[in-house]
Parts: sequence; C-alpha cells; structure tokens
Amino acid sequence: MMESSNFRVRTGASFLRNNRLALAESQKLARPNREGMSESLQRFKSLPPAVRRHRERWVDANQSAIGVPKKQSALFSPQHWLLSGNPRLAKLVTQTIGTRWMTHVEDLEQLVTLAECPLFQSQWHAVKLANKQALALDLKRSQGIEIDVNSLFDLHLQPIGTHHRQLLTILHIINLGDRLKQYPGSKMVPRTFIFGDLDAVPAPETAVDANLQRSIIALIESLAKIIAADRDLCGKIQVVYIPDAQAWTSKLYAAADVTEQIATATIEDIDLTKMQATINGVIAIGSLGKTNYWLQQLVGEDNCFRFGLAIPEIELFKEYGYDPINYYKHYPQIRQAIDYLLAGYFSASEPSLGRAIVNTLLGADEQMVMADYIFYAACQAQVSATYDRAAQWTQMSIFNVAGVR
Repeated sequence: MMESSNFRVRTGASFLRNNRLALAESQKLARPNREGMSESLQRFKSLPPAVRRHRERWVDANQSAIGVPKKQSALFSPQHWLLSGNPRLAKLVTQTIGTRWMTHVEDLEQLVTLAECPLFQSQWHAVKLANKQALALDLKRSQGIEIDVNSLFDLHLQPIGTHHRQLLTILHIINLGDRLKQYPGSKMVPRTFIFGDLDAVPAPETAVDANLQRSIIALIESLAKIIAADRDLCGKIQVVYIPDAQAWTSKLYAAADVTEQIATATIEDIDLTKMQATINGVIAIGSLGKTNYWLQQLVGEDNCFRFGLAIPEIELFKEYGYDPINYYKHYPQIRQAIDYLLAGYFSASEPSLGRAIVNTLLGADEQMVMADYIFYAACQAQVSATYDRAAQWTQMSIFNVAGVR
C-alpha cells in the first residue's frame, strides 16, 4: 500500500511539473510580437518538442484507460446513411466498386487502392463541392444565409452547451479574428464554422445550465453578425448557426470537410452515430475519448486529427487540483480572447453575456477548456495546413469511408 501511495505521489508531482512545462512552452509558442511579426510566426505550426513528447506519453496511457472497444452489433448498417443522405457520393462509390458494398460494408476497403488516383480524387472532390453548393443553396433559400463553398466547412453538430465544448471553437474564432485584424494581409485558409444545434427542445439539468446554453447560442449569433459586417474578416471567416439542426443532419455531413467531436475525454459507451460523419468522408477533429479512439482505429490515426487531455490526465487534475486562471495568466492568446469577452466586444447590446461565459471558463471550468486550448489551437493549425494540400486531404477523406466497418 505504501509503495502504491508513493507511486501516486511521484506520478502527481511529475504531472504537475509537466503541466507547468506545457504552460511555459505554450507561452513561447503563442506570444504575439506586435512589431513586424513575420508570417511564419503568426500561425501555430506545431507544439514545441518538449510538449509534443509529453503528449505522446499521455496518449499512450490513454489507450490503457479506454481498453479494447467492444465489437459492434452485426445489425448495425452505416451504409444507409450514405445511401439516403449522400446520393452523389453513394453513386460514385457504386460506379467505382459495384453494388455489393450496400450489403457488405467491408467492400468499401476497395477504395483504399484508389485513394492516390488523381482521377478518382478529382471525382471525389467534385462530389464534395456539389454537396457544398446544394447546402449553400438550401441555406440561402430557407434562412437567407450565404456561405462560401470554396471555404473549409468546419462542423459542430451537437446540442449547444458546455459538454460538447463549443467554447473551444469560439475562443479559436476570436483568436483568428484578432490575428486578421492585426495583420489584414495574413494568409489563412478560409473557414466556415457551422454550429448545428441538435436540441430542438433544450432541457438542461439546471437553471444555470439553461442560462449558459442561451449565452453560448447568443454569443455564436453575435459572432456571426459582427464577422459578417467586418471587411477584414468576411471572406476569411464565417460563422453560421442552425437551430433545430436535426432536419439538416444528412446535408451537413454530406457537405462538411471536418467534424468537431471535442467533448472532454471520458470513459463512456461508444456513440455509433459519430460514424455518420465518417461514412460521408468527413475528417474528425477529436479529443481522446472512447468514441474517437474507436474511430481512429477504424480509419487510421493519420486520417483524422486528435488533441487534448488524456483520461489519466483528467483524473490527476481532479485529484491534485485544477486552476484555469493559470492558463489565462500564461497564455497570451487565451487572455486576448477572454479580454474581448469581458469587454463585451461581441455583445454590445448585452454586456453581461460575455462575463457569464468567462465566469464559467475561469471558475470551475469543469470541461477543462482552458487546459485543452493550447492543444486544440495547434491541432486546428494542422487542419489548415493539411487542407492546403488538396491531394492529401482528399486521400484522408477516402480513407475515412474505406475504414467503415
């Protein structure tokens, strides 16, 4: 028992020391230089080597915490999502490998041999563009929203709230906007951030949850309006909010480039519905939870993007203490975003809106948004850099479909 106790103490001390290291390195990574900062320094290229080595150890430990996912039911048939929701891609697949995949999903593996074929990649890309154009037309007709079909479609399709951590993406959008305002000529992959709310009738557990949910939705809508009206930002960043998005699910997955599955890593049952994005060739940005780990094993770790705290880290934070204010103090990009919210920049008509969200982030921060943000920002930079390499991106998308089982 004493040996076990000493091991926990040593592990905790190492964890806290490495956490401080990550904070120190992130400060070097992110500190903005307002005097002639070069283009290469304006972007998150990658995490510093010391932090990257630290992450690799925790990712390995995460696998042990998750264990081996259970074999899925033989009755589960993901093909129906492709056949019913993405007829253009289903047609291309059928023309290429025949119809047997409709009843034998393992036949999709035949797409692997075609993933590097320029002609097939061109056909695949044409299907994605057609789906984007169809979604854009529907949004314009039904909601009066115009979206750039040549931008990267970054999709959040979950109930709005703290659990699914839309706040990580909101902070990232604010940081991107700040960079473009400071350096209007900055090169950036154009992004359309789409928040689809799957709560038709929101039912949070407490009044506090309900208020925070309303605050997050109001902030997303306010961001959308402010960015659309800003000459420096429009054309490079766009924010779209779709309430009651259940009816839009198939069209959104058919058109999306990436899907954000970024809830804090926890040990929970695998959510099979996440495969709806994968069968549509949508590449996942995922935290280290059980569902994302399972999908990574199917499609290959090189064909998705992962980031964030591992389950053992979260457990150690809970045991040894977690102070989100440290991240505000040490991380300039996060401090900028928080200060924008505190100043009411995105909620001039409702100044308390930003403060309510800040109180959540710098208070308990139960979903550990502050601790995960440095890794999330670096992951998003990797997404943009990969999207710039069209052939590699299309190949990853094909591998996602080919990996479905």
